[in-house]
Amino acid sequence: MGVSGPEHLFNISAYDFDLERLGGGQGIERMVTSQRLDGIEMLTGHFPAPVEFKGLVRGVHLPYAVDWYSGWKGLHDLDGIDDTQLAFLCYGRDREQMVMTVRSMILNAAPLEPAYGVVHAGSPNLRKVFSQDNGFSDREVLEAFAELLNDAVAGMPGQRPPYKLALENLWWPGLRLLDRTEVRILEDRLEFDDWGICLDTGHLMNALRDCRDEEGAVESALKALDRIGDDSVDRICSMHLHMSLSADYQAETMAAGESNEYLDADIEGKLNIAYPHFGRMDWHMPFRTAACAALVARAAPTHVTHEFITPGCEELRTKLYTQLAHFPSR
Repeated sequence: MGVSGPEHLFNISAYDFDLERLGGGQGIERMVTSQRLDGIEMLTGHFPAPVEFKGLVRGVHLPYAVDWYSGWKGLHDLDGIDDTQLAFLCYGRDREQMVMTVRSMILNAAPLEPAYGVVHAGSPNLRKVFSQDNGFSDREVLEAFAELLNDAVAGMPGQRPPYKLALENLWWPGLRLLDRTEVRILEDRLEFDDWGICLDTGHLMNALRDCRDEEGAVESALKALDRIGDDSVDRICSMHLHMSLSADYQAETMAAGESNEYLDADIEGKLNIAYPHFGRMDWHMPFRTAACAALVARAAPTHVTHEFITPGCEELRTKLYTQLAHFPSR
């Protein structure tokens, strides 16, 4: 446990390739100990969670779907899409299957006894990921998101989730944390109480579209939190801490729009092109400026996950060391 303040974690997935690259349970435990962390946030899947990691897990990141809103509205052409790919595209072939998938993924992680489970509370339009001319409003997506979660939770014991659901902001329509009405919609529409917000700092910087240097990005993010108000900020229970300065890239791709290759591709082809594009927008890099500690202080979450994308142990260790240096009092 940290000396003071929130628990500090790093992210790992429950998939075998990710567990193996860090040397299994012993390697992950060594990383936690060597970096003086409190545990891990585990990205779970559509399968039973690996309970052998229960002692290390503090929170979970539930599986996300690329464009679940189009699925909820019946806008996808799902011919030829197999069930595995379908789960990561939009959770299911129809609303009933989507609800069952979301309910199952929440319950699958329950044996890990996490303090919270992160759920993406936004949705891009897969047809418009370059121009970002989504055609979806934040309100439409948030109202649909509340419907989906309400139906999923209604079928659980006691009609409540087994742990707090931490709703994560994206830079796509839905929860972007750019306006205080976003949280009000969730408060009005969600029919259960065990939820909060997972503030993803890189996603907020992507949504602001003006972040080109670290100091300026932190300042913009702090102003954004001021705009949504203390009552919304008080909903923040967890944080994904990382830096993304993709404003120039976003501006270029938005101006260029979707290529003919992209528009002509089927869903599988679009996903193959979109995933690298998402990565170029969402950097998941460590902060080099100590100003990032002000974001943690302002949000006051119970858990901070240092969320990076790395191919191996050494790069992960370097990124953790870089960002954790700003929190010497842990």
